[in-house]
This record gives sequence, C-alpha cells and structure tokens, in this order.
Amino acid sequence: MRQTAGRRADWGLMMSLPEPLIAVLSDPNVAYMLFLIGIVGVVGEAYHPGTLLPGITGVIALILALLAFTLLPVNWVGVLLVLLSVGLFLAEAHTSGIGLLGAGGVLSFLIGSLLLFTPFSSHIGAAALLTISPFLVVAGAVGMVAFFLLLIRASLRTRRLPAATGPEALLGKEGIVTSDLAPRGAVRVASEEWSAIADGAPIGKGETIEVIGVEGVTLRVHRPHEWPLRAIPSDSAESSESRVGPLE
Repeated sequence: MRQTAGRRADWGLMMSLPEPLIAVLSDPNVAYMLFLIGIVGVVGEAYHPGTLLPGITGVIALILALLAFTLLPVNWVGVLLVLLSVGLFLAEAHTSGIGLLGAGGVLSFLIGSLLLFTPFSSHIGAAALLTISPFLVVAGAVGMVAFFLLLIRASLRTRRLPAATGPEALLGKEGIVTSDLAPRGAVRVASEEWSAIADGAPIGKGETIEVIGVEGVTLRVHRPHEWPLRAIPSDSAESSESRVGPLE
C-alpha cells in the first residue's frame, strides 16, 4: 500500500510539471549539476553574505535538484557522501596546506558521485543506465576542490587581515585644509578634523592635501604630487666647490 501511494504521489507530481521540464530534470547529469551548483551557491553566500546572487542561484538550483531527485532512483548514501565531502573541504580550507581532510573530501566526493543514482536494490532494471558522465564527475571534483581550497581559503585570509584603524588608515587619502598650515593647522580628511603639519611650503585654507605620514594623532601632509626639495648635503657642496677653480 505504501509503495502504491508513493507511486501515485510521484505520478501526480510528474503530471503537474511541464513535460519539457520533466525531460530535463530526468537527466541524471542535469540533476547532478544542479546539486553541485546549489551547494557552491549556498556556501558562497555564507562566506560572502550580502552578495545575494550566489545565494539565490544556489537555493533555486537546490530546489530543482531535489525535484529531480524525486524523478530519479537516488541513492541517499551517495548524497550523504557528497555532503560529507563538502564538510571535509570546509575543514581543510580552515587549515594550512592540503592534507588528509582534502584527500578525504576528494575521495568521498568521487564515491558519492558514482553512487548517487545507483540504488542498492536487486530490481534495478533500467535504472542501471542512469549514470553520471565520468567526465562530469571529474570536472565536478576539480571545480569543488578549486572553489573550497582556493576561493574559500582566500576569503578566510582576507577576513584574518588586521583592519587599518585610526590615523594610519588615512595614509594616502586626500583632504581639505580648514585652517592655514604654516606649518601647523587643521585639515578635514574622511569627514573628520585632524591636526596637521605641512611637509614643505605652507598650504593655505581650502587647498587639497594628501596624507603622507602620521605622528601620534597629527597628520603630516603635502599638496598632492608635490614633494619638497631636499637640501644638498654639505659634503657634496664642498666637493662641488673643490672642483671649481678660482675665477681669474
């Protein structure tokens, strides 16, 4: 009775879907790609919240993949192995180098992919023909490794970088002089008022400046693209004078 009810439910679902969509989703290669795209999209959104596009794409792909799974003889052990590989890849991404976790993730992914549409049943019939292309499995494994061990790891490194705060964060930024720098005065940089010292010639109020240094809470500034001329060392001047003979 349960099997009959399940078949009726599946038949009702198939009858409610457009035939072209059923034909596409019944392809195990399409279902497999949707499953992987969904995983990558959801994980990408989790590590880059607010981008929206990966998350929306991932959720839609997962919904379509689950719909396809209802039309295909899915081996849920294969699904669990693929999900296990994702966990192993994430754990490896949080470590340095590529070790046992990454190798275990690749092995789990390959086995899970090969078992995904191979049910453990003696009455498989035509279901034995529903296999994923080996080239697609290899491409999926390479793509998953590249995504988790390269992109996710790069994202984690960026998160761990110390954030520049305080006056040091203003280096290289431009601002406006709010009181004459002769050489001390005040400037407005990043919508904040700062004490500043002009590096070189005095700078008048209203002129544009660039932050080139920090001394405590005082900024050292100059006009953009203008550097003060340095004095010629005395020994160089003496050597120049020594080369010039007296005028007759």
